[in-house]
Amino acid sequence: MLETNDSDDQARLYARVFPEGGFSPSALRLLMSYLQKLVDQFLALEHWQNTPAAVESDLVQAYRQKGLDRHFQDALQLAKLSLERQPLRNSDYYMRSGILLWEEARYNSLRHPEDEQYFIGLSDNADLIWLTQKLRYLCLHTTYRTRFSSAHSLGLREEVENILVAHSFLENMTVSTWYYCLKMLEVPDAAEYFSRFKQGVLTHGLSFHRDELRDLHLFAINYCIRRVNEGQADFFHDIMDFYKDGLTKGHLLENGILSHFTYYNIVAAGLKTHEYEWVEAFIPGYRNALERRYRDSAYSFNLARLKFARKAYDEALELLQHSNYHEPLLNMAAKTIALKIYYAMEEYDVLSAHLEALIKYIRRKPGLGYHRNNYLQLARYTQKLISLNWNDKTEVEALRQKIAAEPALTEREWLLEQFS
Repeated sequence: MLETNDSDDQARLYARVFPEGGFSPSALRLLMSYLQKLVDQFLALEHWQNTPAAVESDLVQAYRQKGLDRHFQDALQLAKLSLERQPLRNSDYYMRSGILLWEEARYNSLRHPEDEQYFIGLSDNADLIWLTQKLRYLCLHTTYRTRFSSAHSLGLREEVENILVAHSFLENMTVSTWYYCLKMLEVPDAAEYFSRFKQGVLTHGLSFHRDELRDLHLFAINYCIRRVNEGQADFFHDIMDFYKDGLTKGHLLENGILSHFTYYNIVAAGLKTHEYEWVEAFIPGYRNALERRYRDSAYSFNLARLKFARKAYDEALELLQHSNYHEPLLNMAAKTIALKIYYAMEEYDVLSAHLEALIKYIRRKPGLGYHRNNYLQLARYTQKLISLNWNDKTEVEALRQKIAAEPALTEREWLLEQFS
């Protein structure tokens, strides 16, 4: 409920509305209650007006209920046109289509009671409503089971599979996209499911609502990250395909805001695929789409990452040294890039001092959680690298194997690259 707790504010507010009357707390509460109802009605009305074909289909219902035949028929034709012209072909589309089919069937059954085509249309449409919704819920629950190790299974999973195999529902784009998404999540090693799913999303993405499309992209990106972590680096290209598609279609932004985490991840994927020119355009291009409090730090840090990838080490250091990173993990990431630059430039004295300062920072800085040990390991192994006798092959191999065997180690890949 809309409210203000300060009594002085309440009195001033009341005086603005009723300048000639004395302050009444109970009257103000009643007024605020009425205002809350108006706000609720406005939000509901705005949502209704912005829902594709909702106004038109509800008007069809109203005219039929009032027995206004000519108005009903005109409204029905307009609603059908409106529904077909909008791009969505998801469960919402089939639900709206079902409403129009139902209204048309009720209207015409009084005039042509022998005609069964409406029952066939309603039944077929109901199948699509159920399948598109059921498959989406199965996808969401499959990711939940993976994340939280749940042993529970949703009902009718096998029945859904049998229905799809026995009938031609996979010819429907919406059904097939959700189905291949589910199979991709259930059988991640079967590449054909991911391929078909990707084609459906990238080709027909605008057929889904923004929330659905966001889910589909997250399913895809998380799947690709899992494959990358299994050693299949080619999936970085797929990650970039989905990020680019999400930016083009706009669903990666929420109310015009791009999450700074997504901003970092997009740059990381672009650097992995060596799309430096694209990343160079993206970093400033989406800077103002970030929340203001993250804007400067995210911009400078990611530009430094790009400069580092291009081996423009002096420019990268300039960006890192003149930026203030308040978030501990971001600060650690910046210090890690500096560490790599000093090593690449063979500035070993500077690097040694940097490592000592880094270890002290890690030990005294709260908020690093399990990252604390990972970064300490990185610093210590880097110290061993710069003091290593590279002419002693036994010593070199022993250190390489020790790094490779670490169960959890930040920048393991970079450390191992130094032995190449």
